[in-house]
Amino acid sequence: MRLAFALSGSVLALAACATTSEDASSSAVYDPIEGWNRGVYAFNDGVDRAVLEPVAKGYRAVTNEPVRGGVSNFLTNLNQPVVFANTVLQGKPVASIDTATRFVVNSTVGVAGIFDVATALNVPEHKEDFGQTLGTWGVPNGPYIVLPLLGASNLRDTVGFGVDMAFDPLNYAQFEGDTEFRIARQVTNVVSTRERVIEAVEVLRDQPEPYIALRRNYTQQRAAAIRDGREQEDPFKDLPDFDAYDFGDDEEFESEE
Repeated sequence: MRLAFALSGSVLALAACATTSEDASSSAVYDPIEGWNRGVYAFNDGVDRAVLEPVAKGYRAVTNEPVRGGVSNFLTNLNQPVVFANTVLQGKPVASIDTATRFVVNSTVGVAGIFDVATALNVPEHKEDFGQTLGTWGVPNGPYIVLPLLGASNLRDTVGFGVDMAFDPLNYAQFEGDTEFRIARQVTNVVSTRERVIEAVEVLRDQPEPYIALRRNYTQQRAAAIRDGREQEDPFKDLPDFDAYDFGDDEEFESEE
């Protein structure tokens, strides 16, 4: 079951490359073990090419969009208790009510979450995890880390991933076939998520430096999630306009290299 959790995290990390439109050159990332991280990234990419990508493409080939949408809705609904716990810890009462309402409505009227009735009723969806919760509490990212199979992360989000697993009541529920259900849930989550980002991963691999592209975009996507999509305050807004001065020929430097 741990492998299923790990593969799910790897897919979500790859998906992060397509979830932000921020300027990729706007922030540097603290990556003190880049050599190790690049090796792990190559390993993860090999696993994805050999296992996840073929399975995801096969899943797309044998299903239609309504079926895939129902599977995705069902898996999302199962995660709502974790989202709820984090909205509470972040001090977001409105988001907490929204999340609880979505879970009740979709679990009942939506037939165990297969149908997203709550969205049709204009109940907003929130995506919160404990890594974001730590970020709202002021905990810094820490060093960038690429974990075997888990993929792109940082020290704060690695801790958050473990806590979210502890928040999930289905990890403790005991019923007939509980272990098989948990394994099936996580494997299905991996396949469903990987199918949704087939094109995004192809775009990532077409980048001149995929490792840096993923590192930047993962970090920026997480920062945007912590800010709930609010625009980041410009730290240079009070500086003078240097464009008015002539400093001679400019030289380009890569901030990430």
